[in-house]
Amino acid sequence: MARREIEGDFIMGWPDRKRPELHEAKDGQGRVVRAAAPIMDLQGLITPTDLSFITAQLDMPEPVHPDDWVLSIGGQVDNPLQLTLEDLQKLPGRTVRAVTECAGNDTDFFDYLKDGAPKPSRFSKPDREALAGLRDKFSAGALQDADLFIPSSMMGILSSGEFTGVPLATVLEKAGLNPDAVSVRAEGFDTGRPDPILQYRSAGTTDVEVVDPGIINYDKGLPMEKALHPDTILAWAQNGEYLRHVHGAPLRLVVPGWSGNWWVRWLQKLEVMDHMPDCYHQTHYFVYGDSAEDPDLVMLTALGVKSVITDPRDEDSSLPRGSHAVRGLAWSGCGAIERVEVSVDGGDTWTDAHIEGPREKWLWARWSYLWEVDEPGQYAIKARATDEEGRTQPQTKWNFQRKHFDGIVPLDIEVN
Repeated sequence: MARREIEGDFIMGWPDRKRPELHEAKDGQGRVVRAAAPIMDLQGLITPTDLSFITAQLDMPEPVHPDDWVLSIGGQVDNPLQLTLEDLQKLPGRTVRAVTECAGNDTDFFDYLKDGAPKPSRFSKPDREALAGLRDKFSAGALQDADLFIPSSMMGILSSGEFTGVPLATVLEKAGLNPDAVSVRAEGFDTGRPDPILQYRSAGTTDVEVVDPGIINYDKGLPMEKALHPDTILAWAQNGEYLRHVHGAPLRLVVPGWSGNWWVRWLQKLEVMDHMPDCYHQTHYFVYGDSAEDPDLVMLTALGVKSVITDPRDEDSSLPRGSHAVRGLAWSGCGAIERVEVSVDGGDTWTDAHIEGPREKWLWARWSYLWEVDEPGQYAIKARATDEEGRTQPQTKWNFQRKHFDGIVPLDIEVN
C-alpha cells in the first residue's frame, strides 16, 4: 500500500505529514463558495476549521462586522427582541459536537447502486477523492441532458465540528412563545436567485419544471419540536474559535442530525410562526419524491444511517495477502452509532467491527476491523452501521433529487 501521508521532511523531530487540502471552488469575484473536505485523509473526530466544507446555496454575502450586527426575534412571541452578539453571550451557553452533511453528498452513488447493487453505467464508480465540480463548468444555458450524467463528484461535502453558542430554546423562552407557535423561520442575510442547475443536476434532466422565486434570502422553517431541542443552538464559535465568515459568522443555526441545508448561516432574523412557511429550500428543493411531479413531496429532515470505509481505498489495490486494517467512519441523523459490521465477501456474511470511543449522539464514530486474508482474488468489502434507535444502513431510498444517500458502497480490492 502506498504511504500517502509521508512528505519526508522532519518537523520538530517528527516525520512531516502531507497536509490535507480543502478543495475549493470560487465565484467570479474570487470568493470561495464551495469547498469539499478531505475526510478520507483525516484522523480523529473533529474536522479542522480550515478543512471544513463550504456550500453557499445563494450568493456569498459580504461580511458584517459583529459590532454592526443584530438578531431580530419576532412573530408569535410576547416580547419581540433585538439581540446583539454580546446579549446572546450573556445567556447560558451550550457546546455541541456534531457532523454536518450536505443533503447532496455522495449523490452519484444513488445511481451507481440503484436497486441495491453496482450497475454498469455511462461513468465509472464515483470517486470520493475526485472533487471537480460540474456547476463550475456549465451555465444554465449551456447545460445539456448528457452533461447531467457526468459524475459531479459531490463527495466530501461534509465535516464535523464543535459548535459553541446558546440553545435556540433559551432565546425563544426569553422572547415568550405563544401557544400557537408551530415553527421558527430562520433567515440569513445571504441573498440571490436559486441556481436551476442544482435542481436539474439533482433530477438528472432539464425536463423538469423549476420554480423561480426571484431574489430571496436563504431561509428555513424549523418545526417547533426540533427548534426546542436543547442541542439545537445558535452558534458563534466553531472548534474553539469565533465563526469565520464562510461558515456563517457572526451567527449560524446548528441543527444536529439534520442535513446541512437546515444549518442556516449568517442569521439575521428568527420569526416564530403559527404554520409551516413556504420556504423555497424545503418546499421545492431539498425534498423527497419519486419524481418532480410527485404530489406528495416531503421536506428533508434527519439524515439516515451511514458508514464509509476510509482505509484502504479502491486505488490501493492490489494488496498482498496477510493482515490489513479496514477503517472508517459511521454516523446517523437520529443518535449515536451502536454497531458497525463489516463483510469481506460482498455482503454474504457480516462480522462486528470495533467502534472507538467516545460514542456521541451527533458525532461520527471511528471504527476498525482487522482483515486476515490468505487467498488471492477479488474482494468486495462492505460496512454497515446501526444507530441507537435500531436503524440499520441504508435507510434512504432512491429519490428524484437524489438526496441523503446512505447506501452501502463496496470497496473493490484485489489481493495477490
